[in-house]
Amino acid sequence: MQSKESPKIHILTILAGIMLAAILIGLVFFLIFLSNQDKAPSTEPEQVSDITIIPSPTETPTQPIKTEVVEVAETVQVVLPPGVIGIGAYVQVVGTEGSGLRMRAEAGTNTEVLFIAMDEEVFQVIGGPVEVGDYIWWQLEAPYDQTRTGWSAEPFLEVIEND
Repeated sequence: MQSKESPKIHILTILAGIMLAAILIGLVFFLIFLSNQDKAPSTEPEQVSDITIIPSPTETPTQPIKTEVVEVAETVQVVLPPGVIGIGAYVQVVGTEGSGLRMRAEAGTNTEVLFIAMDEEVFQVIGGPVEVGDYIWWQLEAPYDQTRTGWSAEPFLEVIEND
């Protein structure tokens, strides 16, 4: 009697099965690796909701504010006789025959000229009198532009009378 032998599996079949299993496992790991690449941490900041948390109110202790009483001295307004130049008076430029009056940085004919004031231009006297050379000098300021300030000689100024 012949014995029936069980069928034998060829060695190449076993090797092919192992290779196929290895390729499938490698493919699965490769896919997992690719999916993790998509989920890599972003360098962009995360969106933060616009919720403002306001703490609940608490009692704030208050201390009385110390104040000092300041006494204001009364200012005495000097009333000048008509035609007399003095601090606070308004004057206009006159007698330059259209060439204008040099407004200087300081009293004196040898000081820097800041600008030229034209005839009939109005200024308020804010300083003086200062006698330098042959002239009495007054510091003037334009009421419409405080940057137009300078010293000028009295012979070219005329007081504007308040009516």
